[in-house]
Amino acid sequence: MASDRPGALDTLSAVLGLHPVLAPGNRPPADGPTETALLGLVGSLDAPRFLVPVDHPDATCAALSAYNRLRPLRTRLNRRVVAATATTPGLSKRVVSMRFTVDRGPGSLVEHLGQTLGVEDLQVAVGVGNFDAVWKPTLQCFTPDGEPVAYVKVGVGPVGAHLVARERPVLEAWTEHDDPRLVVPRLLAVGSWRDHPLVACEPMPLDARRLPPGDVSAWPVRQMDPPLADRPLLDASWWTDRRRDFGDDGDIAALMDGVEAVHGGRERAWARWHGDWVPWNLARSGRGLVAWDWEYSEPGAPAGLDELHCIYQVARHRRGGQVQDALGLVRASAEDQWLADAHLVMLSTRHRLLERLTGRPVGDHHQVMAAVAERAIAVGHGRR
Repeated sequence: MASDRPGALDTLSAVLGLHPVLAPGNRPPADGPTETALLGLVGSLDAPRFLVPVDHPDATCAALSAYNRLRPLRTRLNRRVVAATATTPGLSKRVVSMRFTVDRGPGSLVEHLGQTLGVEDLQVAVGVGNFDAVWKPTLQCFTPDGEPVAYVKVGVGPVGAHLVARERPVLEAWTEHDDPRLVVPRLLAVGSWRDHPLVACEPMPLDARRLPPGDVSAWPVRQMDPPLADRPLLDASWWTDRRRDFGDDGDIAALMDGVEAVHGGRERAWARWHGDWVPWNLARSGRGLVAWDWEYSEPGAPAGLDELHCIYQVARHRRGGQVQDALGLVRASAEDQWLADAHLVMLSTRHRLLERLTGRPVGDHHQVMAAVAERAIAVGHGRR
């Protein structure tokens, strides 16, 4: 499956031991012992969408329809049709374009996860349609009869390993100190497989559904840690850590110099932030607001940063706006220009870290750095 543009399937080939089934003889007989399972590709090799288990129809249906209420109506309807077709004899080839064997023998990832989660014949599914530089396999795990067991993130590559390692302590804290104001999938297991860090979380509530339109306060996140006293920038670890890591980094350092000169004299509020507080990481359920993907969460961040970053992410990625326009919306929405500047510092240091991890600029790197250079000049002249 190697190509000039390696993608999710190439990554999964190494992690899951994927091998395309090109002929019936590629797999041991179904009635005998086998150390492989079958996954079906929904989509095509050129435009893959997800891999689903096909050995057990109940698991196939669950993989295609679980948490459907989190998806837009059109996607929900499409998934229902796909699920019905994929489990109907004679019709499955219409939606499953290709089949792969998956290693589940001794030492394999599937065998390791089955033992860790206490599930015999563990079934896995994984989305492969949104591959980018920060993608990592997130496996949906099911029993053969389709009962959701866990979500497992596999830290493949330097970025994936970094993000999975970052998320682990946050999930541990939520698991130890459950808070009724926010539902966070409970941590089930942590570990590693062939030096890839693993984090396994419980499935989301079965009644999880999309949020209605509108802003969602991150107030429960800010209450996660013990309260912090207000303090100026130079006494806040969120700021000083970035000074330590990026203080000699050209335009970022110049921006931070200017922000300190313009905003450094006042005490500021600091609190835990989620780091990616966006509609696609949130849901509602009978238990309350549900939040997942805590990979970018940090303690002691500027209070209010989550809401501003949500504005940026929605404008940039859901509405397709340009970086400069999305940053303009952030600045127009900020009650205090200090928060807009803190957001730009966060965004630029995040992009720089990704560049260091991957060895190349990622995503909107150049546009973000251009905005940093422009704002560094402005605050350097004392403009708020």
